[in-house]
Amino acid sequence: MFSLSPAIVQALINAGGGLLIALVILLGLYRLADKHGVQFIAAQQAQAVAMGKQAESMEDMKTAIKEFVGRDNSEHREILILQKLTIDKLKDLEGALNGGREKGTV
Repeated sequence: MFSLSPAIVQALINAGGGLLIALVILLGLYRLADKHGVQFIAAQQAQAVAMGKQAESMEDMKTAIKEFVGRDNSEHREILILQKLTIDKLKDLEGALNGGREKGTV
């Protein structure tokens, strides 16, 4: 595997068991980070892609709503114009009928 110089081995022995425990903990944390860190980063990337798709979908929905409201407003405007025209025609007809009654023809 690898060899340590006698001076390093002696320094480790002098440092005591606390250093050994700290090294074991650090090694365990490194392995956890190495294993699960990759999964965490992949999950974050997938979430970022999903959020991007959601943003695109919201933009499309905004456009669709604007088109729907615009179309609905124009149809509403046409209906109002036709109602006014119908009312005017009815008033003209009523005026013609009332005019005829005054003259005694109807």
